[in-house]
Amino acid sequence: MVRSVIMCALLVVGAGCAHQKVAAAPEPVAAPAPAPAPQVALTPAPTAAPDGVAALDEALRNATAYFEFNGDQLSPEGMTALQRVGEVLRKHGALQVLVEGNCDELGTQEYNLMLGQRRAEMARKYLVALGVQPTQVDTLSHGAEKPADPGHTPEAHSRNRRADVLRATN
Repeated sequence: MVRSVIMCALLVVGAGCAHQKVAAAPEPVAAPAPAPAPQVALTPAPTAAPDGVAALDEALRNATAYFEFNGDQLSPEGMTALQRVGEVLRKHGALQVLVEGNCDELGTQEYNLMLGQRRAEMARKYLVALGVQPTQVDTLSHGAEKPADPGHTPEAHSRNRRADVLRATN
């Protein structure tokens, strides 16, 4: 009987222990999330064009003045083409252009070089008259050395009698 009392006592004590709260193990604290890796651009960002370059490039798309045979006078169409270029150059004084004078294959090399220079100078003078600074416009003559049309017909010759305006690269 003593033995059964001890057993009962152990059962009661053990039962009481079962109801006691045991301190729980501390919950693990989550580590802070790592900082996101910096984004790496796969393609370089486009660099901004200098002020007015895009506008000048657009104006230069059709900036060719054509001339009559043996002539250096600007046509109304040539003036219109140069006016668009002049507007951009007036707004953006840091931009510069090169006017290249060209001729057809008729005439001597010396004569064509002089005529090409007169054509380039006429276009330059017109741009300056429009308010463009003289330092913004350079000239060069190619004579007949840089034909737009390599043909030997009157139509080809008329396409080669011209002054082309190009953006100057510094």
